[in-house]
Amino acid sequence: MGKYTKLLWDVDETLLDFTAAENNGVQAVLRAYGVEPDAEKIACYSRINDSLWKACERGEITRDHILESRFPLFFKELGVEGDGLAAERLYRKQLDESAILIDGALEILERLSGHYEMYVITNGVSKTQYSRLKKSGIDRYMKDIFVSEDAGAQKPQNAFFDYCLERMGHPALEQLLVIGDSLTSDIQGGINAGIDTCWFDRKGTGDTQGREVTYIIRALKELEEIL
Repeated sequence: MGKYTKLLWDVDETLLDFTAAENNGVQAVLRAYGVEPDAEKIACYSRINDSLWKACERGEITRDHILESRFPLFFKELGVEGDGLAAERLYRKQLDESAILIDGALEILERLSGHYEMYVITNGVSKTQYSRLKKSGIDRYMKDIFVSEDAGAQKPQNAFFDYCLERMGHPALEQLLVIGDSLTSDIQGGINAGIDTCWFDRKGTGDTQGREVTYIIRALKELEEIL
């Protein structure tokens, strides 16, 4: 074991396949309103949702604003008459029940357990994230789970990482490694907090967008080579 003793894991698109879960949820909403789902409609929702979350990461809007506005905006874009809040509840129910793992996720957690303290650091709704982590079996590998809703701040904001570090007992930063897929959320958050980062570049682009990433991996099993 090298210098790292504590691993801070992102969840969505790092350990759990959020895209698949999102697709299932949006399809359920569309069918509930008599609209046949297709790739174009799902991509439309993803653009709206991603844009809102990026604004939230920048501190421009709140998480509650996202949950209240994304389906009304989506319905407006499609020209569909629908109750945005009811759609959000249906979508959230579908998401709560989804736990589709990224390839190799449980295997790497199993191999690392017992050697490292592991924590979840995730943006999202607490009830949903806890449900998905439990359903997937990820929770049993984690010493603690830090969700933005509980923290009152989002990655990459310093306030989120301050919350995590306080809950962890203020460990030495050089012992920590942030692992995640999002350059703007996970990696930028780690950089802001002075913590080493490992970018999970699943698409293999290699483009760090000018950020000084400590490590890059393209598959979760590659993490062992770093540690």
